[in-house]
Amino acid sequence: MNSHIKNRHVKNRLNISFARVWFLLFGVIGLSSIFSLTSAYAQESLDIDVNDNTLTIEIINANLPSEDTRPGSSDFKTEKLGVKQPSQPIARVVWLPSEYGVLPQEKVVAQQLAKLGIESWFVDFYEALFLSPTPSAVDKINPQWTAQLITQAQRAQRAKGAADEKIPVWIIAPNKAAQIAVRGLQSILQKPINHLGLILINPNLYLQTPLPGLVADYWPQSGNVNLPVSVIQAELSPWKWRLNELNQQLQQAGSDVFTQIIPDVRDRFYFREDALEIENQRAKTLANTLAQAMRLQLAYLSKNRLIKPLHITVNNTVNNKLSHEVNQNLNKDNSQPKASKSLQLSAYKGAQDLALNLTAINGKNYDLTAEKGKVILVNFWASWCPPCVHEMPSMARLKTHFKNRKFEILAVNLGEDSNTIQTFLREHPVNFPVLLDSDAKAVKDWKVFAYPSSYLIDKNGKIRFALFGATQWDDLQHLTKIEALLVE
Repeated sequence: MNSHIKNRHVKNRLNISFARVWFLLFGVIGLSSIFSLTSAYAQESLDIDVNDNTLTIEIINANLPSEDTRPGSSDFKTEKLGVKQPSQPIARVVWLPSEYGVLPQEKVVAQQLAKLGIESWFVDFYEALFLSPTPSAVDKINPQWTAQLITQAQRAQRAKGAADEKIPVWIIAPNKAAQIAVRGLQSILQKPINHLGLILINPNLYLQTPLPGLVADYWPQSGNVNLPVSVIQAELSPWKWRLNELNQQLQQAGSDVFTQIIPDVRDRFYFREDALEIENQRAKTLANTLAQAMRLQLAYLSKNRLIKPLHITVNNTVNNKLSHEVNQNLNKDNSQPKASKSLQLSAYKGAQDLALNLTAINGKNYDLTAEKGKVILVNFWASWCPPCVHEMPSMARLKTHFKNRKFEILAVNLGEDSNTIQTFLREHPVNFPVLLDSDAKAVKDWKVFAYPSSYLIDKNGKIRFALFGATQWDDLQHLTKIEALLVE
């Protein structure tokens, strides 16, 4: 790799912004001053040649204090990080852009981290590719770019005049950026490395969101990472119930995995347009949450980490094409098959004879095996899921349409308490049973990975059709399928 500092415009540009302000790493953040950071910045650019691409890093350097005057600095043992001088940040964070792009909300968090002495890098891969940030665009990001970025961040660990000193580098990867991280880390971890950690926020490491009833496959690279890893997961999410599986996946190559659940919030809580008050409050403390994750990893950073080259096999036939392409070259763009959110019921291809024996909000027990002779629509939902709420009126109309027929709707709620559900139903009354799945057993048994997910069962108890995503249930296409099952 050739790198040099110069001012230059190139065709493929990788923009990275640096923010650097000095205070205590794990102190209390003064939220009132988040938006009033005023420092004089010196700007420079650093070109990095990666294969046939020149990636331009734009660097913004903050003024550094002449001495360590961060509040409470005597309470923070910087020697644990190998940082002895205030002439460099006490940590560096590399934010990888998710399918939602580089977000202003993340830069606000970076400003909060900067007050703790943490330097942040923001990367816009999509601009370099002339693409808008989308889920499919994530798959086109070259893993070599990510690897080179991490390498550059680690090389920048060494302060001027302090060649033996290191600071830790953390990769922060929200949502599908987790895929960018694990793919880019493959070449990095081929030789021993230390002082590098990974923080995943609401990570999506699935090759695709599976159709209802099918097994979800992880990106194979997610099982071939050996780092301290923190998973920060919103509580109000179907993925919360998959954390054990995710942890096992991440631990395969030796990663030390820490998990933290953020209570009472949904995925994307810190940048949702429809954010609730509690989500806005949690967003304001996200920097503290990240700092806590870093602190938990400190004891694990000095260990040398190494992985073996990955030989990918994907058992799911849906992903055979992907397996072939990835084996061709791990470092090239790897497109993956997608499951689209269809508004139509599709033929169900998963396991049959799934158990469903739950108590309704009114105390009545429902056992699916006792419902044979009826056509049943099983719908998995939650009150915090806007698409679920949106489709419920049409479900009520559907039930009314078939009110004198052998048809029933069983709406299975994901883990919410009775009071929350009762409050919701007073505002959104329905005419079908709402079942309680407090421990998410049914969600796991039925392999529900997205909300809402629905299953249409014939009179013999066989699951015939399924759909994930919201729909208008009284549309003709659905009425026709249900009518056909009723007359069989």
